[in-house]
Amino acid sequence: MRKCRLCEEMKELWKEQQLLAEFGKGSRFIHMPHATDTIPFMLQTADHTTPFTAISNGCSTPYFRLEKIEEESCIAQLSLLLPLDLKGHPALTDHDLYSLKPTSHKIFVKICNFSFINPLSHELVGRPLPIIESKA
Repeated sequence: MRKCRLCEEMKELWKEQQLLAEFGKGSRFIHMPHATDTIPFMLQTADHTTPFTAISNGCSTPYFRLEKIEEESCIAQLSLLLPLDLKGHPALTDHDLYSLKPTSHKIFVKICNFSFINPLSHELVGRPLPIIESKA
C-alpha cells in the first residue's frame, strides 16, 4: 500500500503539538499565560480552491485541531475551532479572524482524501479579545 504524504505531515504536526503541550511545564522561570497545545490548521480539498469546512451548531468552520491520528488507516479525529472576530462574534471571512475558540465537537476524516494542510499560528487559539473602553 502506497504511503500518503499528507498522513506523514499530520503525524509531524501531532509530534509538534505534543512538544507545545510539554513546553515550559515544570519550569521555574518560564511563564506563558496564554500557552496552548494546539496547532490550528485548515485542510485543502483536492480542487485546491476551497478549504474543507465542517458545520456544528449552525456555525461553519475550516479550522481544526488534531486530536488523534490512526497511523494504519490515516483517519484523524479533529476538533472544530470556531473563528471569532475582534468583538467575539463569528468571523465571516479570513480577514475578520482574530481568535480561534476550541469546541468539544469532533469529526473523523480520512487525511489522504485531502491535498494539503495549511497550519496557522498557535497564538490564535484562545487569544483573548481586546478590552475596548468606552470614551464616556
